[in-house]
Amino acid sequence: MTLALLGQGLAIGLVNGALYILTALGLTLIYGILHIVNFAHGEIYMLGAMLIYVLFVALQWPLPLAFAAIILLAVAAGLAVERGIFRGLRGQWMQLLVASVGISLIIQSLSWIAFGAQEKNVPSVLPGVLIIGGVRMPLERLAAAGVALVLVTGLYWLVYRTRIGLAMRAIEEDEETARMLGVNSDRVAAIAVALGFVLAALGGAFVAPIYSLNPGMGLEAILMSFIIIIIGGLGSITGTVLAGLLIGMLQSIGALILGAEAAHVLVFAAMIAVLVLRPQGLLGRA
Repeated sequence: MTLALLGQGLAIGLVNGALYILTALGLTLIYGILHIVNFAHGEIYMLGAMLIYVLFVALQWPLPLAFAAIILLAVAAGLAVERGIFRGLRGQWMQLLVASVGISLIIQSLSWIAFGAQEKNVPSVLPGVLIIGGVRMPLERLAAAGVALVLVTGLYWLVYRTRIGLAMRAIEEDEETARMLGVNSDRVAAIAVALGFVLAALGGAFVAPIYSLNPGMGLEAILMSFIIIIIGGLGSITGTVLAGLLIGMLQSIGALILGAEAAHVLVFAAMIAVLVLRPQGLLGRA
């Protein structure tokens, strides 16, 4: 492998990792507050991509307006799911798990009916390639990764620099004590779920011009998100960021050396190795 090819692989891996992180962070945020692995997360990602197609391509809305609508709809969906389903099952991890699987299946089934089985494509909104030192990067991927990093930075600021973030961390540490100190855990949980839904929907919206879209695309997204949060550590935002970048680069370099299918084997092998050597994840707590 030449140095230029290695640089190309690393660049693609970092960009893909940034997009993985955006989706996985929503999953780890919900887990950190509610201690639930939300299986419906992949379907929210899929709906974000599909809504870009419907609003931007079919209805010809301006792209900023389409993104604003997706954010509002994701917030509304997150608040409705938390208030109507998750809140009544708090503390019952098996019931929450089954409920999230049920939500996932309902959304996916209705999406196959609404959108059909034919794959859909969103036209490129930022064509062109940036060349730096022989490394070629599509502008569309770079822009999506750049926005993803801005959103990740914003989430860090929210969690570690604001009162609502302090309340989230307090609930994650000890919900009962946080309640005694005056933290409204129901409100904090609702905000966390809404933010998680927004991150998932935006993750799908950003990749819509890059990949072909269909109602089953959420499966790969949720699988990759699971791998990332397991490697990084359940509930760890920093671990999720680190694992997302590592997985992105491992997948990209592995595809260059061994081929795309073998790269998936490397990703799963890395996950199993972490589970064996450090079950709590790279930055997770035992």
